[in-house]
Amino acid sequence: MQSLTFETKVSTDHQVQLPDDLPVGVLVRITVERLTDDPMAEDYQPRTEIGRLALAARKAYLASGGELRSADEISEEVRRRRGGLSDE
Repeated sequence: MQSLTFETKVSTDHQVQLPDDLPVGVLVRITVERLTDDPMAEDYQPRTEIGRLALAARKAYLASGGELRSADEISEEVRRRRGGLSDE
């Protein structure tokens, strides 16, 4: 193993979950780097009107307590709303 990259969230008791397949007995270096929670940084400026409207809707959704979802979570919700049917 040359390198392994993973992302995790630090819990309130500051515990970090390491991957189960991390080799035992291997010397590792862990670097803590803060990652932005929002891939669209505050300085992002859409170039089109539809982009500005979409960004405004996104910000309003987040401000009202909405949470961003991963692609897998979105796919699961679409599947659930279709009555369990998938795209395949």
